[in-house]
Amino acid sequence: MLLFAYGTLKRGGKYHCYLEEAELVEEQATAKGTLYDTGMGYPAMIPAASGQVNGEIYEIPDVLWPALDFLEDYSGNPEIDLYDKVTIKVEAGSKHLETIVYIAKDEKVLKEQIPTGKWDTAHSMV
Repeated sequence: MLLFAYGTLKRGGKYHCYLEEAELVEEQATAKGTLYDTGMGYPAMIPAASGQVNGEIYEIPDVLWPALDFLEDYSGNPEIDLYDKVTIKVEAGSKHLETIVYIAKDEKVLKEQIPTGKWDTAHSMV
């Protein structure tokens, strides 16, 4: 399955080590949505009809999903999860790919909108 990584999982991000066994499929991809700084050293995305979030696409081996779910505070229990795990269409050049993405469930974590839609290593050092 494919993962759209838009924050600390991207190359240069503090949690990219979680993807060491994953294959980078697309270096540049975009998803419709809005990106926010949570103020906690990582971003949160929400889907939207307009706006653009930049990221990378990885092929994730089945064995890595439990660790990614743990990192993203996703258990499948909507009562306690910080993020939700959904499938969205992402553009990579002329391709449209279905990917998994972790999106914010709780608006309280959305502190400051990032108008560029790009989370970079400067943000992840926070």
